[in-house]
Amino acid sequence: MRPEVKAMLWRWREVVVALVVVALMALWAFSSYGIMRWVALGFTALAVIFAVAAIQRARFNRGGGGFGAVEVDEGVVSFFSPLTGGQVEIEALTSVLLIPTGKGQAHWQLDVPGQAPLTIPVNAHGAEVLFDVFVSLDGLDTEKMLRQIKQTPDHPVVIWRKRTAVLH
Repeated sequence: MRPEVKAMLWRWREVVVALVVVALMALWAFSSYGIMRWVALGFTALAVIFAVAAIQRARFNRGGGGFGAVEVDEGVVSFFSPLTGGQVEIEALTSVLLIPTGKGQAHWQLDVPGQAPLTIPVNAHGAEVLFDVFVSLDGLDTEKMLRQIKQTPDHPVVIWRKRTAVLH
């Protein structure tokens, strides 16, 4: 198997598994009667929800192979590379930006007050774990984020900004 095909299958593995589960649950639902049909329909609906989440996660994953490595542990995002790196607490984040580079790639910029912004390539090793961090942010538009990643914008795009109380 060619390496690029293997990488593509690995990237979409959760989607494949979720769709197989949806198909099996639908088969169970339509071959059952009475209360078992309703139970199976409930499980089918749940499997569809997991399939949608798997599709979003696969769309976020840029396949790795980029510069540096990302790790999320105990509420802290860490980025390690030979030239730069840093850590930010997820609770302290004030904004997430998608910053384009001249090479057709982009970087995440995580802003926290009182420290320099943490810049992470979207295709850094382990950057797919940032999906869980980003979707946990209050008010983030997941579809907007996924569209911007796909397009690789030509200017910085604010993906999320923390809502702050404004005193009049």
